[in-house]
Amino acid sequence: MENSSMVKIGPVGNANYGNMWDEKGRTEIVQIFVSHDTKIHSLQFLYANDDGELVLSDKHGRSTAGDNFNVESLNYPSEYITSVSGKYDNISGIKSITFGTNLGTHGPFGETSEDDKGFMLHLGSKRQFGGFHGTADSWLRSIGIYVKLISTLASLKEKEVPKLHCLKKDDINIM
Repeated sequence: MENSSMVKIGPVGNANYGNMWDEKGRTEIVQIFVSHDTKIHSLQFLYANDDGELVLSDKHGRSTAGDNFNVESLNYPSEYITSVSGKYDNISGIKSITFGTNLGTHGPFGETSEDDKGFMLHLGSKRQFGGFHGTADSWLRSIGIYVKLISTLASLKEKEVPKLHCLKKDDINIM
């Protein structure tokens, strides 16, 4: 699917700080590298490109930080991203993150407090993940996703339409 056939969702977090980064079209995630402690310090992705070669993305956030480092391996090619959720505050940005897939979850990574705001970017169960984007400097300030559009009207009956859920501190109702 062409990169122009995608919708950009988000970012959530504190997008007013940090440098913008964009992984649009990098849909075949093989591994996720997360540096974290009381917040997410950095994210990096290993993905398969169109030629079947493994490509390491740039690191989004500080290169050496965080008390914890996790390497999450997806069962590529059968496992794929279906959601991203977590918590953020308006100062630090992303405090915790969980990656949902068609086979389960990876995370949560990071730490949260009761004042943090929750987010849920849910794509449904089909392969509609189109890549990540966000902002980062000393840590991950914000994150968003790209959603692949449904390719034909006939696919509406076959595929689940993506949903975006945002959680607020005192609002657990799903929209």
